[in-house]
Amino acid sequence: MSASTRLAGLDALRGIAALLVMGLHANAVFGGMPAFSKGYLGVDFFLILSGYLMARITEPRLAAGLAPLRFMTARYKRFWGMVALGSLIGVPYLWIRSSGEWWPFLPALIANLALLPWPVANLLFALNIPAWTIFAELIANGVHVMALRRLSNRALAVIAIVLAGLTIGVAITWGSLDVGARPGHVWAAIPRVFLAYCLGITLWRWRQERALITLPPTMVLAALPVAIIGSWYGQWRDWSFDLAFVLLLCPLIISAATAIVRQHWLGWLSAAISFPLFATHLPILEAVRELGGDKELAIPLALAAALTIVWWTNRRDARKALAKT
Repeated sequence: MSASTRLAGLDALRGIAALLVMGLHANAVFGGMPAFSKGYLGVDFFLILSGYLMARITEPRLAAGLAPLRFMTARYKRFWGMVALGSLIGVPYLWIRSSGEWWPFLPALIANLALLPWPVANLLFALNIPAWTIFAELIANGVHVMALRRLSNRALAVIAIVLAGLTIGVAITWGSLDVGARPGHVWAAIPRVFLAYCLGITLWRWRQERALITLPPTMVLAALPVAIIGSWYGQWRDWSFDLAFVLLLCPLIISAATAIVRQHWLGWLSAAISFPLFATHLPILEAVRELGGDKELAIPLALAAALTIVWWTNRRDARKALAKT
């Protein structure tokens, strides 16, 4: 299969991971959804997938002459628009977090809108908390195009082993891998981020699209939510679950998903809303709470907003394509 061909299974998993992250934040904002408490591991899934797809798609383009700066500029632009939209929704809540003071509200507003961290209320991205993940992914992408793509498989494996040891230390120290969004543990997120990302690169180089295991598509797509929700009901809630999820389950599921080649409309929709949903859901949830609403209103509203963004984006792209004909 050509590396330019989209992999339907990975597209669908991306949307599922976004839903798990939204479940985590809905529980944090409203309560009543403790089964999604491990939803932060959707971030690790995204990072593994990013490393895998960068190695699959972007490394050949860079080898063919694509300039790293040009790629990173395009990457930043692609991420910025959606995250900035979510951040604008979060402006009133940033004002609340800033205690109604122009300092630190104004510098945080400018920095966060530019996809840069600025600590307010013990958060790096108080305007739109999930933006820290996008920032981390951009950093990982930059290190990839400048250095990681040039490493041999052996060197990459050694780095991954070192990062795994450091990440185990982080998990034990903090009790989980839920680190990165706050200034107090931002440095602890470095091994977490780069371990997941390097696992994705390694998976592509090792197996490419040869699945490690063969499973029915339904089982592949159900694995992430079953693991996250099942960890709560099965009372496997400590740091060891986080490590098993990142080191074992995610690589196996991503690899197995490469065998799913048939694109279903539900998988397409799941993939299409994944980034809009990830980038905008938390400010919407917080806004609904401030206005006195509950999660029964907030979650459908966040989904509707993501669907609206997808509709508008597709309509805009169709108009541009028509204008070129």
